Amino acid sequence: MSAAAPRRDGLLRRLRANPTIPAIAAEGFLTRLGFGMVGFALPLYALHLGMSLVEVGALYALHGVVVLAVKPAMGWAADRFGRKRALVFAISLRCIVGLLFVFAWLPWHLYAIRILQGVMTAARDPSASALIATHANRKGVASAFAWYFTARDVGHSLGAAAAGLLIAATGAYPVVFAAAFVSSCVALVGVLRYVREAPAQAEHEREARVEPLAQARSFRETYVPLLPVFGFGLLVALTAEMMRGIFPIVAVQYGHLTIAQAGIAASASSIAILAAGPAFAWLSDRFHRGVGLTARSIANTVSSGLYIFLPGFAGFVAGRMLDDAGKAAFRPSWSATLAEIADADPARRARIMGFLDLAWNVGEILGPLLAGALMAAFSVPVMLGLRMALSIGTEAYAFVLFRGRAHG
Repeated sequence: MSAAAPRRDGLLRRLRANPTIPAIAAEGFLTRLGFGMVGFALPLYALHLGMSLVEVGALYALHGVVVLAVKPAMGWAADRFGRKRALVFAISLRCIVGLLFVFAWLPWHLYAIRILQGVMTAARDPSASALIATHANRKGVASAFAWYFTARDVGHSLGAAAAGLLIAATGAYPVVFAAAFVSSCVALVGVLRYVREAPAQAEHEREARVEPLAQARSFRETYVPLLPVFGFGLLVALTAEMMRGIFPIVAVQYGHLTIAQAGIAASASSIAILAAGPAFAWLSDRFHRGVGLTARSIANTVSSGLYIFLPGFAGFVAGRMLDDAGKAAFRPSWSATLAEIADADPARRARIMGFLDLAWNVGEILGPLLAGALMAAFSVPVMLGLRMALSIGTEAYAFVLFRGRAHG
């Protein structure tokens, strides 16, 4: 007990000295808890309102289209006016979105709210990523992102379970949306209180020294060399996002799970997330970024096979655990890679990280549209089979791109 006390006191001192990263992680948990509930309930609610599978896919793709269109401007705004201000704006808008869902009862309401949600995501992602990259220890960037994404993913999984149980118990979708509104408001208070723009004067001095060089670089010099990494992110996102929003539908209609069982299957992955995120981030920081970057495609391949050949509660639990474990392994290494690239141009940190992360947003557009169209025209197994094939191709591309590339 006495040996643990100094370590505990040291941890508390570090948190008080730099509370930004734990505060952003707490925000990620709270908002994803609520919007994990929304993400699970929304496709089922859309079907309840009479929308088709293709329309549900378009509903999710619309969010990606808005993010793709708005994120470059939001990255510029975060660099220009302050990353904390951009984050506060984003979470405030998320509170409004949660409240609007409560009163949505027509299909066009859902489309309009998804547009606002896309603006919120476009403002939130570059600012949060840039803040973590600025405050993180240089030798533990992936680990800093791992705790952030682990908190988000656990919140998302628990939110899915809560939504399934609430819908099964009450049959009232507005109850789920109201919970998302409350959790976002709590997260906003924490960000206002604890998030700081920069950790120390030294960081300002470092950015000031680099900024003249950054301003001299042309658009072509800044962004064209990033396209191979962008392409890899797009391929990973395409296969990952094919299950975005449609997991409850596939689980209920193809796996023959109840809504409550589908929610439990989605939440069971929190165990895998807790283990995979920090573990793969540690490996990424100490050995090679590719360890975490390729895990996502492997998980996509194996999980798709489980959904096809083991339909039922056990198969969907195992598949969802693999899917989310792969995501937990990928995102910290991906964000750490973006942070390292952006370190060469700190005055444009949010813009560069936002541009590369647009690959994920393009995948958010194409993935749900492709999955919905394949399910409507053919079947669930055809959709999952194509997902497996694309994931294998992505692994081959990753081998070429990251071969011999060490971290840092």
